[in-house]
Parts: sequence; C-alpha cells; structure tokens
Amino acid sequence: MMIKQILLITFMIAMFSFAVYGDNQSMQLTLSQMKNSTWTDQDVTYSIWVVSVINTGTSNVYDAIITPESNFQIQRKSDVWKLDFVDPTPKDLQHAKFHFPSYISQSGLSFNTSFTFGYINKGSESATFSVCDLVLTK
Repeated sequence: MMIKQILLITFMIAMFSFAVYGDNQSMQLTLSQMKNSTWTDQDVTYSIWVVSVINTGTSNVYDAIITPESNFQIQRKSDVWKLDFVDPTPKDLQHAKFHFPSYISQSGLSFNTSFTFGYINKGSESATFSVCDLVLTK
C-alpha cells in the first residue's frame, strides 16, 4: 500500500513540474510589433508590421511555432518575410503556422537577443500571435 502512495505522489509531482515548465516555456519569447507604414489601394487599407521576437529566458531557443490568433489578413505567402511556413503550401493563409528561419535555428536565439520578421496586413491593425513548441536543445 505504501508503494502505491509513493508512486502516486511521484506521479503528481512529475505532472505538476511538467505543467509549470510548459507554462513558463512559452513566456521565454516575447513578441512586440511596430507599424512601419500604411497605404490605401482601391479603397482598401494595408499596413506593414515589423515584429521583434525577443528571448527573455535563460536558455537558447532553436525554434518555435508562431501562430496567428486573430486579425491576420495576408493576401499571399510573400506578405510574410523572415519566417518559414510550417506547411510550405498552406491551404488557408490566415491560419498558417510559422517557425524560425533556418539561419536562426542553426545557432539558436540566445538570452536577450532578438530577430525580426514582417508582414503586410489588410487593414490598419496588427495581428495577434501566440508562441508554442519551443525547441531548447539542438
């Protein structure tokens, strides 16, 4: 009976540790956006956004999935630069997933360093992105 209790406690500690690590892991990268320019073409407004991806954690990050959550209204694949598509031929550009470009993945993004990517959005508002599936080892 004592062995079952020890195993149960060990399992609960392991699950709690995994959950805490998973929550903190996504906080290792911070995204900040700045509007570069806006223009109107045939009564439709477009804007260029530059996004800084900053490693605020203590480990190198070799890759991560960056997913648009809302207001991501690109018209073509070339409207995003300095990110790689997870699926090279996405069926739905508004819900495409991205990951680090290969030149970042090779050496990793170390503590307090950043890289930028950009996109052209339909409208004058920025998209909202989430970050998950960080790769911390090469």
